[in-house]
Amino acid sequence: MWHVNHEMATFWATMVGVLVALASLGLSVVALRVAKSSLSLAEQVAEQEQKDWKQRKWFDLYFQASDFYDHLERYRTLYQYRSYVTTQDQEDWNELMFLIRRAHSMAVVFPKTPAIDELLAATAVFKDSHEAFSRERLEKVFDAVQNLREKALVHPSVLT
Repeated sequence: MWHVNHEMATFWATMVGVLVALASLGLSVVALRVAKSSLSLAEQVAEQEQKDWKQRKWFDLYFQASDFYDHLERYRTLYQYRSYVTTQDQEDWNELMFLIRRAHSMAVVFPKTPAIDELLAATAVFKDSHEAFSRERLEKVFDAVQNLREKALVHPSVLT
């Protein structure tokens, strides 16, 4: 009788072991699915963060170029019809040159694109204040800034 009970106990112990193994396998499959889902979500978040970062960098450059354009318009308005130069004129000119250099330092680290090339071409010619009064130059700077604006546009989903 002991022999039958021992076989029955071994059988049930084996069955319990198989059930534990199956339960462990099931939990492992669930854990794998959760891990895959988490990885997929993390990749999506990382991709969105990268897109947002790139858009912010374009916005930063656009803002810098736009600031230069605004100062150029101000400079033209204040000094276009003056026949003499004051200390304030020189300070405003220096500020304008500083803004160009700041925009250039940002632009040159971007990948080479037509928008960057246009900005550099439109702003690299300012060697003296006479170029600041050129209507054609102002339009070229405006066009370059608008091309950067296109790159910097906020995605509509941000606004909803």
